Amino acid sequence: MKEKTGQPFILDFDGNHHAVLEPDFEDLPFHFHPKLLYAFVPKEEIDSFLDQHPHRTLGSFRTISFRPKIYEVKIENEYFTLCQAPLGAPAATKLLDWLINYGVKQILAVGNAGTLNDLPENTMLVPTKAIRGEGTSFYYLKPSQFVKLEPAYLSQVERAISELGYKYNEIITWTTDGFFRETPKKVAQFRQLGADTVEMECAALAACAQFRKVDFAQILFTGDSLAKMENYERRGWGRKSYGIGLEVGSQVLNKLNNFK
Repeated sequence: MKEKTGQPFILDFDGNHHAVLEPDFEDLPFHFHPKLLYAFVPKEEIDSFLDQHPHRTLGSFRTISFRPKIYEVKIENEYFTLCQAPLGAPAATKLLDWLINYGVKQILAVGNAGTLNDLPENTMLVPTKAIRGEGTSFYYLKPSQFVKLEPAYLSQVERAISELGYKYNEIITWTTDGFFRETPKKVAQFRQLGADTVEMECAALAACAQFRKVDFAQILFTGDSLAKMENYERRGWGRKSYGIGLEVGSQVLNKLNNFK
């Protein structure tokens, strides 16, 4: 039988807001604080951060291979939700969609990214838009080359970062599903589109947030470097910024109350 040709199914967007399986299918008794720090860091970094701040467990998310707890954290008499995020757009977006269902409305993700240009390790970056090199975002938004992060919330996050005295750069990021398929051709292609970094979640998380009509922004720190394609530099994978990201993210979330 000859295979029929046509556009990839991933481009056949369905905007129906009623799915067969919704995030509330378990009807759990959870209610999370509206502000979420969504942390792409190892669990030991989460535990170390929690040791320094008053907190309690609000719930947990259960899948076959990843079962994080969701925490309430109190800093300077302000409360926010903290959850470790899983690697990769499908898993991270599934969890985020579920967290939104139980009360999350303002999301700040923190994590690391590979740099495509000559940027020092552990440089703080704020994506303004993401190239959709993954698949998950196409289930939440119509096909396009980029997903643009909502400017109103982004400006609040950037203002908070500046008022806290931190330096950052605005960037475009490339979100990919294929960690081991960052070929020289692809790196050059996305660099030409303006990308400074590559990571595995931003486009999908931003698309999910826009679909659910909640706020999303992300702070990235540079880790490994693909700037010299003939000489890949692993460096320190940005490990020194894990704890920094948690502290910066929590401070930024607390400061957002002043911008209402």
